[in-house]
Parts: sequence; structure tokens; C-alpha cells
Amino acid sequence: MPFWKYWNKHNPSVDMGLINYGRITRPHGLKGEVVLMPFSRRPDNLPGINYIYIDREDSGEPERLAVSGCRLHKGTAIVKLEGVDSIDDAEELRGVEVLVDMDELEGLEEDEYYWFELIGLDVYSEDGSFIGKVEDLIDRAQQSVLVVRDGMAEALIPLAEPIIKEID
Repeated sequence: MPFWKYWNKHNPSVDMGLINYGRITRPHGLKGEVVLMPFSRRPDNLPGINYIYIDREDSGEPERLAVSGCRLHKGTAIVKLEGVDSIDDAEELRGVEVLVDMDELEGLEEDEYYWFELIGLDVYSEDGSFIGKVEDLIDRAQQSVLVVRDGMAEALIPLAEPIIKEID
């Protein structure tokens, strides 16, 4: 499974209004805090979220957990979840995918998009030729890259203004 996995229309979680926000990478400290690595360059909206949903591979539906504390640290979020009170509890969440309710996310500026909004979009060249559909995104240090596929053909397109003329 690729690291940059996003929920789409084929995943029942979307029916609940949930999007894949990140992954719990490890415990932090001894009192049950966890380090959450967001799948976006904007982790600053996480402190305003009241609940996260975790997707354990052995369960059928995402489990809702209340967020009792959150602070940003070096591109990640240190999160305290209700009911996760020890390092052992936190260790059980290592590697778990984290989903959030789309309604709890902040609105963006006119020219900004959440990554999940780009998945599934058709991509065309300037002359109108179909290139493919956005299937994934890869975050690089300098910029994000769209993974665009048409059948077996794959194109990696930098998500940069001189290359991407319009997102509609």
C-alpha cells in the first residue's frame, strides 16, 4: 500500500464524510500522546479538530476518538486522545491511518486545495489532449507531484504554477 493513500468513492469511509489525514508514527512520552504525521503541508488545521477516526486493519469501520490536546512540532502534531493514557496504549496505535471529518477542516483560500479534492480529476494538456486521471500525490521537499495515469501509462507532474495552468 502506498504511503500517500487517499480515500475515494470506492472506500465506504467517504460516505461518512471522512478523509485520510495522516498516520500515527509513534508514541510521544509516557502519558499516551502520539505523533501524527499529516499527509499535507498544512498540519496547522489539526489543533481545531475535536475528533479523529482511526482505521485499524482488523476492524470494519473507523473508530472515533476525542482529541483532548494537540500541539504542532516540526511538521507533525503531538496529539493526546481520550482513552489513550499510557505509552502501551499509544504503542497500539503505531502505524494506524487517521481520518478526519471533512466538515471540521478549515476553509482554504481560493487557489488552495486539499489533496483529496484533486484525486480523480481529469488532466488535459494545453492543446486539450487527455493525459489521464490524478490517482495519487507525492510530497517532495520542494513541491508536490501529481501521479496521473491513463491505463498503463503514468505521468508524474509537478504541482507548480508554471506547469499547472488551472484546477477546475
